[in-house]
Amino acid sequence: MLIECSQCHAVFSLQDSVAVAGMPFKVQCGRCLAVFQTPTQTPTQAPTRAEPAPEQPTGTVVPEPATASSVAPRTRPVWSHQTKSRIAVAILALAVAAGVALYRRGLPREARAAILEGREKLLLDDTQSLQEATRLFTDALREAPGQAEAEAERALALLLQASARKDLAARLPAPERPEHERAASKLLQEGSAAARQAMADDASSPAALRTMALAEALSGGAGAAAARAEEAERAARGEPWVLYAKAVAAAAGGARDRAVQALSAARQAEPRLLRADVDLAGMAMDGGDPAGARELLQRVLRDNPRHDRARRMLSLLPP
Repeated sequence: MLIECSQCHAVFSLQDSVAVAGMPFKVQCGRCLAVFQTPTQTPTQAPTRAEPAPEQPTGTVVPEPATASSVAPRTRPVWSHQTKSRIAVAILALAVAAGVALYRRGLPREARAAILEGREKLLLDDTQSLQEATRLFTDALREAPGQAEAEAERALALLLQASARKDLAARLPAPERPEHERAASKLLQEGSAAARQAMADDASSPAALRTMALAEALSGGAGAAAARAEEAERAARGEPWVLYAKAVAAAAGGARDRAVQALSAARQAEPRLLRADVDLAGMAMDGGDPAGARELLQRVLRDNPRHDRARRMLSLLPP
């Protein structure tokens, strides 16, 4: 039998078996979702319109008994379970699309400016500059929460401080060690947590990968650090801090030659990366080459006279 919607006048068909001759029943329009009462008719009767409309949506029979209360007109539409599910899915899709659009907008201008300034501070490598870089990256993260890049750079600044403290603790006289050991432990814990969060935000981010490699190397996981550094290098070949993370991972695994090679490559990729020279000086000291260490440390202090770690290491060399 053919039914015409009382609201949008769409014509659709129902099986004759759903109607009982002479008994009215309710249907829901498949186009406008309106629920209306069918006229009293036999299953063979057709609506007054002789031809169906070009579009024939499927009608849905609303399973309500034709009582006096149900026959009365309704002011609210009756939603089927299927219709409610479709609406919920549509709302969810819109929310996801809005979230993706927001993510693709990238970092806000203020956050980007703070990150760029922080990266310049990292290159100076003295304690004060690293602390200022940490503050700048934290500010960027407030402007762009959930962004892996900002979180990874904050982790890098913390881990560089932890590494410097850890190295000094191993070189200084016993009375001076506890302070540096406590600071190194705290900074390593904070930096590792930030690195894990960056990975959670975006596990494919090169910044997150190389920072996680550095965290694993400083925590004693040389194998995991080397694998992570290789992954970061595939994602950002030639990036100076990726090369530095590769060097620290190699040193953690006892591969001194590979560490020296990676540090030299990092210095070549970014001549202002003073951390590479300081770590090379430390390897020269450990390898019995005080003259080479002295040359490197003096060069660092010429580029940045505030580099406190280089000055302290230089004071430990024989005259």
